[in-house]
Amino acid sequence: MKDFFLKFLTNYWFWSAFTGWAVSQIAKLFTGVFKERRFTLRAMIFGSGGMPSAHTASAVALTVALVVTHGTGSPLPVVTGMLAIVIMTDAMAVRLEAGRHARFLNRMVDEGREPAPEDGKRFQTLLGHSFAQVAVGFAIGVASALLLSLIPWPSV
Repeated sequence: MKDFFLKFLTNYWFWSAFTGWAVSQIAKLFTGVFKERRFTLRAMIFGSGGMPSAHTASAVALTVALVVTHGTGSPLPVVTGMLAIVIMTDAMAVRLEAGRHARFLNRMVDEGREPAPEDGKRFQTLLGHSFAQVAVGFAIGVASALLLSLIPWPSV
């Protein structure tokens, strides 16, 4: 069991992805406070949308970490790279459009043209990301993996 925890705590690939996610979520604290004029810890940790994209940062960090350790000839960074592309595309297209739909539906409910949802909650509008938010998440992911690659990890 001790070996399991030691391997986990010294896992460069995990820490690269986690650092990308954590840096992005912490950055959202500042960008969210400035934009929304409010702070909620729940939204910072579990929320989606906003500047920068934490999903992109973690997926890109994992991909770059795998390129650093396995090279471009390995299937591992190819798989994670393809998943990162899916994540970025989803964030900028599907989820961003769903957020636009939610804003429209909320406005229709506010104007009395549609009944409120049965649970009384408004539709969540901050779901996706703009290109800039994904680009900053991408940069954070690359930087996280490259900076952590400078540490002499025992499992690498």
